[in-house]
Amino acid sequence: MSVEPKATIAALVSTKDSQKGTIRFMGFRSHVVRPMDLSLASNQLVVGLVGVGLIAAAAVVVTGGSVSTWWAPVYIGLAWALGRELDPDHPSTALIAAIGGGLWVLTGFDASGMTAVLGLMIAARLVLNSTGRRPLLTDYVGMGMIAAALSFTITGWVGGFGVALAMYIDDRMADEHRQMGLASAAVTALAASVVVSAAQVFPQEVPDARSAVVIGIGLMALVAVVREPEAPVSLVDSRTKTQLVPGRLHASRAMVGVLIFLGAFLSGPDASAMVPAAGVMVLALASNEFERIRRRTG
Repeated sequence: MSVEPKATIAALVSTKDSQKGTIRFMGFRSHVVRPMDLSLASNQLVVGLVGVGLIAAAAVVVTGGSVSTWWAPVYIGLAWALGRELDPDHPSTALIAAIGGGLWVLTGFDASGMTAVLGLMIAARLVLNSTGRRPLLTDYVGMGMIAAALSFTITGWVGGFGVALAMYIDDRMADEHRQMGLASAAVTALAASVVVSAAQVFPQEVPDARSAVVIGIGLMALVAVVREPEAPVSLVDSRTKTQLVPGRLHASRAMVGVLIFLGAFLSGPDASAMVPAAGVMVLALASNEFERIRRRTG
């Protein structure tokens, strides 16, 4: 795992080149965000799926469907990204999740869980440390702002609070603990909670957890917590080219599973909004069982 103790703050700062008279810009730097490699077939496929989702959403809206259908291509991309973090060894899992997320929105189901998916994707990436690098100060600031912005709904708060929790878990699992990570986790959790409190969206009574959706998602979360994944063979996205850590993958799945259940529980009658996120986790868990069988029989 590569660590840069004093990384330059990422910003677009223009400077004048006295010799050539041109304007130069410092490149954006992040240890959490990474570009999409379009040389990979799976990445090309998801770009195509996003395009198909956009066309399909336009067709639905033109024929009198809900304008919320426009979120379909966004949901496709987010479901795919979450699937890549929860099951890094099998791109097919993320592609199936992308198709499911798009169909969920296109067929008229609740798309409000999209904010949770975004937050959970960031949280999963942090805990898994799939980039192989520790977050920069600008990463912490950016993630904190995103977490707060998401937290105007219950499902969004689950994603935002998940980002804060992931900051803490990532720091505790790292070889070197940093006050910056702990402080960022605390500030992010506080910011997300202030936003959701101001929005007054928390239920005033204890939610009923007896619905089939909540119970099903609860069982999924239990499996994610107790079922240890097979050791991943994928490499981190850094120059060190080390393998992903099995313990981090397990912690990532367990954390995301519990947060999905929390979102479903607090949402009460709107618990179905968390179904797409739960579906991605189910796909990752199922993929793990197939991989377990393949390794033992092959």
